[in-house]
Amino acid sequence: MGWALADLLLVSGVATATTL
Repeated sequence: MGWALADLLLVSGVATATTL
């Protein structure tokens, strides 16, 4: 569960960085 949340945060961060 924890790793899934961290993975989601990582993907979200990467998507944000790519958009910016």
